[in-house]
Amino acid sequence: MDLRHEAAQFQDDMVAFRRELHMYPELSLKEFETTNRIERELTKLNLTCRRFQPAGLMAEIHGEGKGNLRVALRADIDALPITEETGLPFASKHPGIMHACGHDAHTAMLLGAARLLTAHKADFGGTVRLLFQPGEESGIGAQTIIDQGAADDVDYFFGMHVMEFNPVGVFAGRPGPQMAGAESFKITVTGAAHHGGMPHLSGGVDATLAACEIVMALQGIVSRRIDPLEGAVVSVGSLHSGTRSNIISGLAEMEGTIRYQSENVREIIKTQMTRMVCGIAQAHGAEAEISWSHNICPVINDPFVTSVAFEAAKKITQNPENVQTVRGTTGAEDFGAYSKCGKACFLTVGVLTPGQSFPGHSPKFMVNEDAFPYGAALLAQVAIDLLNKEVPNE
Repeated sequence: MDLRHEAAQFQDDMVAFRRELHMYPELSLKEFETTNRIERELTKLNLTCRRFQPAGLMAEIHGEGKGNLRVALRADIDALPITEETGLPFASKHPGIMHACGHDAHTAMLLGAARLLTAHKADFGGTVRLLFQPGEESGIGAQTIIDQGAADDVDYFFGMHVMEFNPVGVFAGRPGPQMAGAESFKITVTGAAHHGGMPHLSGGVDATLAACEIVMALQGIVSRRIDPLEGAVVSVGSLHSGTRSNIISGLAEMEGTIRYQSENVREIIKTQMTRMVCGIAQAHGAEAEISWSHNICPVINDPFVTSVAFEAAKKITQNPENVQTVRGTTGAEDFGAYSKCGKACFLTVGVLTPGQSFPGHSPKFMVNEDAFPYGAALLAQVAIDLLNKEVPNE
């Protein structure tokens, strides 16, 4: 069974589908026509679809062998609010929206995997669930469909993300923390506006000065409060204060993100931030509040599922050197939500276009479509191998 060779036979179909999605991208939780288009393709394979609200869908492929395990394969389908600058003939026709993170490629590869799996029902028992997930970029897409039953009765989850800096044919990942958890924050510092030329007079409290000291102090949390062997980041991405040059600001607002690989580290960071923010503001005679947005769980790769995925990847590449164990990343992905519902693994697939290595979320981001048979084949191979593996003792 050479799934990559089989997938190569319909690469043109995967490319054509991906380019159509690329021309008509849709933002998170608004992927209405994208969902319709995917459903039409699945219907061609005689698969029954179940739609999620407000977008996305799932379908199942039942093997003809013995077994009652269920594996879910996931692809995200949303785009980003970016104006495309690739100059491609199939560039986005929706102004200000672009598939700049490869989700169109993920979708095309999962449809390719569905085609392989329907042709190989005799080679596995149990069920493969195909998840076409909306809203990954919003951070809530995975949980949105989990709440609607996407993860019910699933034993194993597997997914992939394109890696623009790895050559075609290279798969990478690791057991354990693969991608960081992420949580955004907003800090508001309230002082008292005052004359900029007379800061010494009573009544004025400089919110800008307090805010700047908070920004600097936050940088010490990771270096002095977190185990050096743990991965963590605290970043302030925006700081706004004041209205004009000769008025001491009475209000400063900043926003940023924290990244972490364990819940313990997350709690340390949040506790220390609260202490610092409130303490520094008080020392300046100001007041401060900190609020937190939706939390995205870390992506933690289960050792067993990862080992099966690595062995499957070796079958697809036929070159063990192209299956790489790498360090985790502080990028975030809402695939981590599935880890709370079953054993999960998330790998990357190389899509490097020589001379065009623009990062994800760049308006010039490109995907090498030669990677599609590799991705489709790996998704199918992992599902088949998991369903045919003996479940390890707990």
